[in-house]
Amino acid sequence: MDAKNGDKTRILESNVCVVCQNPALHKCGGCHRVYYCNKQHQRDDWKQHKLTCKPFKICEDEVLGRHLVATRPLQPGEFVLQEAPLVWGPSSNTVPICLGCGKGVNAQNSRSCSRCGWPVCGDLCEKSPGHLAECRYTTQRGERVSIKNFGIPHPIYRCITVLRCLYQKQFLPKIWKKLEVLEAHCESRRASSNYENDRVTVAEFIRRFFKLSSVFSEEDIMKVFGIVMVNSHEVPLTEPPFIAIYGTSSMFEHNCSANCSKSFTNQGHILITAAQPIQEGDHLSISYTDSLWGTPNRRYFLHETKFFWCHCSRCEDPTEFGTNFSALKCQDTNCSGLLLPETFTETQKLPEWVCTRCSHSISSYSAHDILERIGRDLHDLDKNDVEACKSFLSTYQGYLSDNHFYRTDIKYVLSQLLGQQSMRQLSEEDLALKLECCQALESLVKTIGVAERRILGTVLFEMHAALAEVARRSGGTNELMKSRRILIEAIEMLSNEPEVLPEGKICKQARQNLKDIDVLLEKL
Repeated sequence: MDAKNGDKTRILESNVCVVCQNPALHKCGGCHRVYYCNKQHQRDDWKQHKLTCKPFKICEDEVLGRHLVATRPLQPGEFVLQEAPLVWGPSSNTVPICLGCGKGVNAQNSRSCSRCGWPVCGDLCEKSPGHLAECRYTTQRGERVSIKNFGIPHPIYRCITVLRCLYQKQFLPKIWKKLEVLEAHCESRRASSNYENDRVTVAEFIRRFFKLSSVFSEEDIMKVFGIVMVNSHEVPLTEPPFIAIYGTSSMFEHNCSANCSKSFTNQGHILITAAQPIQEGDHLSISYTDSLWGTPNRRYFLHETKFFWCHCSRCEDPTEFGTNFSALKCQDTNCSGLLLPETFTETQKLPEWVCTRCSHSISSYSAHDILERIGRDLHDLDKNDVEACKSFLSTYQGYLSDNHFYRTDIKYVLSQLLGQQSMRQLSEEDLALKLECCQALESLVKTIGVAERRILGTVLFEMHAALAEVARRSGGTNELMKSRRILIEAIEMLSNEPEVLPEGKICKQARQNLKDIDVLLEKL
């Protein structure tokens, strides 16, 4: 992805009619970037202008590279961009999949492509344009591929997405022109510990196995591998998810508290919407990482996979906007303070973690040891066991801040598990716990991860269900009205989710629940 994280800039456009070049006062309402002297000229130009009418402008500087800046104000939920992938394919660590549709396959539900031997679902997937690259290169190789081991990661699939990009380079220059300008971080990757393994398992393999040594150099392939690694988005429409590379979407810069959300259509198009009010001149950002990870985890992931250290406002604030999302509790007797370092962005000499109320401090290594031990327990926890999840929260409440990302993980799990079978069978205690978890999650996500509309929508749906059950048990209408308001917000958060995803199914159920509540309120 080109852009990292940065500040805002301003956009100035010439107020000259793009049709006749005369002075003009009327801006295009969609992008605010072009002017017209009258409505007829705007209508005349629409066939051409609609191809580029977007509420942002591509800018470039030495620090950020290419990035996007809003050309007009945007409101939460407003569409910013919908874009088809330039290339899609399997991730670098995947079980065998159908290379026509991306779904996981096994010996029973697949067959070999009649030309190349790669597993596919059937005739339609065999003839899919997406399968053309590896099919052509395998056929030219003169020997079919034979996949016999299913259900476990297969190393041969690591080359497919790279091979599809190389196909664009050789045969489709228009698409390759959009791919080759994307950031590959070749020098940074060359210094990484994984570079040699990538060179052997991807570059050497492609040149040798597909007999393409005379077509693509090792440097060509490693650059493409970098483009895939840095710019690909995981698309969760299939199991396992596939990855895709998008042209314009790769220019959204990163921010751990992004102002834009991303989702996907049923066809695998990326869909970007505003997550909070955006002003003209603001940089447009999405999160390249999981917003519900702590700061050290997010920054390490970004450095290892995107090759930059994040310095967004959230990373620079050790309290993470007052949520204390990564804080430990002070262990001094009778102290209710929290332990945090002065900064999480120092990568050389790690600072001590100091209590916010007393003088107690611990080394960063001690803090890491505590978190590593608790993290191992979290990893081993059966997250389908309600009592085990409750026990985890109870065991570590004296060590982790109330909003700590480990506790948040379990609160999210409990918000889904409690009442999963039947809300009516929940005890009063568990119903109160479900509601408490949902309320804590809502407040937290709206503070540090407002762009996580999928998570927020799911939490709000569960909160609605809990409040509706409270209303049923009490016979009151106040909780039911509140449940209705929250349900409407949940639908708004999930309205762009495709029905193939769980969140899309939740949205469909939420719309039905809203109708049921309205009928009930009418009766009451």
